[in-house]
Formats: sequence, structure tokens, C-alpha cells
Amino acid sequence: MALFGYIGFLGLALVTALAFYLGLTKIKLI
Repeated sequence: MALFGYIGFLGLALVTALAFYLGLTKIKLI
């Protein structure tokens, strides 16, 4: 159960980083 929570947290961090990166590139493109 702890491992599942850790993987979920890692995935959430990855998605957040990806969204932040895409947001920055969008601002640069505009």
C-alpha cells in the first residue's frame, strides 16, 4: 500500500512538472 502511494505521488509530480513545462513553452511561443 505504501509503495502504491509512493508511485502515485511520483506520477503526480511528473504530471505537474510536465504541465508546468508545457505552460512555460506556451508562454514562450506566444
